Amino acid sequence: MYGGHIGIAIAGKGYRSTIPLWLLLLATQLPDWTDAAVCVAGIESPPSEMLSHSLPAIAVLAAVLSLAYYATVRDLAAAAFVALVVASHGVADYVTGLKPTWPGGPVIGLQLYRQPALDFAVEGVVILIGWEIYRRSLPAGRQRSKAVRFLLVALLLLQLAASVSFAVFPGIKKC
Repeated sequence: MYGGHIGIAIAGKGYRSTIPLWLLLLATQLPDWTDAAVCVAGIESPPSEMLSHSLPAIAVLAAVLSLAYYATVRDLAAAAFVALVVASHGVADYVTGLKPTWPGGPVIGLQLYRQPALDFAVEGVVILIGWEIYRRSLPAGRQRSKAVRFLLVALLLLQLAASVSFAVFPGIKKC
């Protein structure tokens, strides 16, 4: 999932306005950034996705980020919410991709990336729901602003670009 992760982050901002948006964006993207860091570092064993997208890896990433946030704000509910946002990455990726569960465990997922139009539709719905939750959390005067509408259009175009790239370059490797 690409744009959908951002949709989840902005929905999170709509639910918990005290948590900085940058932190929620980091939380939804943390497994992907970890995967990229492992790849760039040249670590080949275990595979980078095992260190970033498996259930144990996501649990560790969620714990580390939420504990760091808790140490900063001393708000247990907000820290738990950050952990849930990190965990949402795994759930979302099991819908769109094919990801490992645990060392020696099955690799699972619906692989919607192989069906770019369906992937765009699913991620578009996630983006739209996240945007609507965020929009409703804003003051009444800002809910219909050009900037808020532009956010939705930009996220949908971002996802469209990703879905088109899946169609044009099937099987492209991230690293």
